[in-house]
Amino acid sequence: MSKKQTSLEKRPTEETEEEPLTSKKKKKASFNRQYQESYLKFGFIATGESHSPSPLCVICGDKLANEAMKPSKLLRHMETKHPGLKNKTLDFFERKKREQERQKQLLRATISVNASALRASYLVAYRIAKAKKPFTIGEALILPAAKVICRELLGETAVKKVAQVPLSATTVTTRIEDITEDIEMQLLERIKKSPWYAIQVDESTDIDNKAILLVYVRYLYEEDVHEDMFCALLLPTNTTAAELFKSLNDYISGKLNWSFCVGVCTDGAAAMTGRMSGLTTRIKEVASECEFTHCVIHREMLASRKMSPERHGVFNVVVKVINHVKAHALNSRLFEQLCEEMDAEHRHLLLHTEIRWLSRGKSLARVFELREPLQRFLSEKKSPLAAHFSDADWVAKLAYLCDIFNLLNELNLSLQGKMTTVFKLADKVAAFKAKLELWGRRVDRGIFDMFQSLAGILEEDTAPEPAFSQLVRDHLSLLLQEFECYFPTTKDPRTAREWIRDPFPRTATPSGPSGQRNSGPSHN
Repeated sequence: MSKKQTSLEKRPTEETEEEPLTSKKKKKASFNRQYQESYLKFGFIATGESHSPSPLCVICGDKLANEAMKPSKLLRHMETKHPGLKNKTLDFFERKKREQERQKQLLRATISVNASALRASYLVAYRIAKAKKPFTIGEALILPAAKVICRELLGETAVKKVAQVPLSATTVTTRIEDITEDIEMQLLERIKKSPWYAIQVDESTDIDNKAILLVYVRYLYEEDVHEDMFCALLLPTNTTAAELFKSLNDYISGKLNWSFCVGVCTDGAAAMTGRMSGLTTRIKEVASECEFTHCVIHREMLASRKMSPERHGVFNVVVKVINHVKAHALNSRLFEQLCEEMDAEHRHLLLHTEIRWLSRGKSLARVFELREPLQRFLSEKKSPLAAHFSDADWVAKLAYLCDIFNLLNELNLSLQGKMTTVFKLADKVAAFKAKLELWGRRVDRGIFDMFQSLAGILEEDTAPEPAFSQLVRDHLSLLLQEFECYFPTTKDPRTAREWIRDPFPRTATPSGPSGQRNSGPSHN
């Protein structure tokens, strides 16, 4: 056997002999030194965690490692950094220790007050935004009022704390912008988790003549349907369908997917519903499965605005009377004084505007309630309009218009609100159409008790003439015809969809030969 072979045979044996030696080596155990009260004479206190404290110099604020928690190293720091304090007494270092603790408490209190003041600033800015008040109200009114209240109830200490809340106009603007971004982010995250969403779009003009596109969204979140305001987009120039779609598409494309949009609700404007290039047509190109609906409230307004020429003439006279009184400041003051003298329930008339859908009914009701002061006021002014209030037939027509438009206003208000469905709205419209038919039949029999103001007039005077009853009947028929036009039975959204409201309808049990219901098979 050669020497080479002998060395190869011995090598494994040597390695096996060395392994136990290596495994027997023990790692150095970690040891955390603890602080002793006697270390204060070197100018050090303990800081950090209790199981592994670190020495902190009360003179210079240097923080050493746990390994330096030795008298020799602490003394070396004292002789090196603070040689002039080496012979100081223990009372000196105890005083420094108390100063260090007071600084910690002051810092902690300052941080706490700043965090609370910041939170209060956001809360106040949020309330200012919800109340739609100017941003300057925080610094000009809210903060001074809060100081006065705190000074009277809590003292100057509370006033100093309240004074730390930043509420300048610039600060409130920044806070509201931060809140807006956070709310928008949360809303987008909710919509992204929904398998679908639907939007409602309306273009309007604010008091500054700026065109704004308002968008509401309905989506599914945590197995429940939610509805929120999605965005309010400013239209810089035109309000055409192209500009509407461009603004809406620029906002949605970077945040949501058009393919998940399953419904769009708009009014009947040409820019919205145009078949060739309307907003709905353009949305259909990017969301092929989207369905479009015409706003129920807008259709109700369109159906209720049509009147016969004679009824429209009565309404024009009412508008002239209102303008005659409200157009001049002197007339308004004189009429107010006259209403006070006659102990009237109201003192002012209400202006009519075509933009506000509820304005017509409210204006007519106020004129009817103040018909006696108006007759006297117009007679003193020698206005020819006073003759209308002396005509019983004209006053009866005014009472009927007041009643019917108040009923239409009630229907309009019942259609508004959050989280309504097409089923509820269709039920209310169908119920009102049935009421119109019933009222028409009652008018044919000379019954007017469903119209409160008109019924009160008829109780005081004699029964209405057949011509007046025919005018009321014609107007009710016209209203029913308009509602059938805008809400046709063939396009009722409830048709073939009742299972959505009640998936398990109860079916009547067939009756037996004796007329009793069969509850089940008999057991003889």
